[in-house]
Amino acid sequence: MQRVRGLISAIVVGIPLGIFLVLWLHAVPQFAVAMGCLVGLAIFAVVATRSDAHDDAADLAWRAAAPDLPPVSDRVILEQSQANMPGPGNRRRAVARSHGDGSDAGPSDEPSQGAERT
Repeated sequence: MQRVRGLISAIVVGIPLGIFLVLWLHAVPQFAVAMGCLVGLAIFAVVATRSDAHDDAADLAWRAAAPDLPPVSDRVILEQSQANMPGPGNRRRAVARSHGDGSDAGPSDEPSQGAERT
């Protein structure tokens, strides 16, 4: 149903925009058609992706069939917490330091090679 609403909204806005561009602004017809289609496509994309009562009913039916699924708000929180978890790159650096390969990343009291002692 949302796709039909999006298509109707795109037509209602895109065609008058093209007519306006040709008649009042004296635009080239190809440009007017392209702009009308572009604006209509943008409106269609916004309106057609909205949720409606059918989507809510389908979501409730899915949850009744699979009660162990987390709610949508929990999924968002789970995705955000996964983004904060360390990746494999961080784990490799921690493992390399823990093996004690003799190199210390921290500052030391020993002067570097070629430095004069004071």
